[in-house]
Amino acid sequence: MVLRMSAIDAAATPISGTLPWTRRCFVCGESNPHGLHQHSRIEGEWIVMDYTPREADLGYKSIVHGGITMTILDEVMTWAAIVSAHRGCVTAEMTMRFRAPIAIGEPLRFAARVISAKRLLIRTEAQVTRADGSIAATAAGVYMPMAASQLAFNAEDFVVHPDALDPRALFRGDER
Repeated sequence: MVLRMSAIDAAATPISGTLPWTRRCFVCGESNPHGLHQHSRIEGEWIVMDYTPREADLGYKSIVHGGITMTILDEVMTWAAIVSAHRGCVTAEMTMRFRAPIAIGEPLRFAARVISAKRLLIRTEAQVTRADGSIAATAAGVYMPMAASQLAFNAEDFVVHPDALDPRALFRGDER
């Protein structure tokens, strides 16, 4: 059976709030000295992160490295899959299309949502939007729930913080 995010039990899926973060992740890790230190949030069916690229994010002299853009898109799509599945998820496949170069200092909105979910595959879509509403990049991803043992191994890295949804409430366990 295919579920759309909007068809998931509303009582089981939060519709707003800051998502938890970890200590080590490159995007959200609070203890990663080289990381971005960014947090995602739930806005209805979307997982959203606002980010303004730094000079350290450059590829060419005046253009943000495509890998930084792709990494943040992967982060919001992964969280979309996690929120949908109520399980830890990992990337199985990701495609991306750049529509225009991104400059440092440019405020961006990264947003992702689930477009279909089955027990073992969750499909997502995402976009990077500029302040003027134009789309700088789009992406699609396929995510797989991780085994309970893998999530348990990584669980200690999650930070429980009063400003974020409790990670223990987001994960209902592995049915495999």
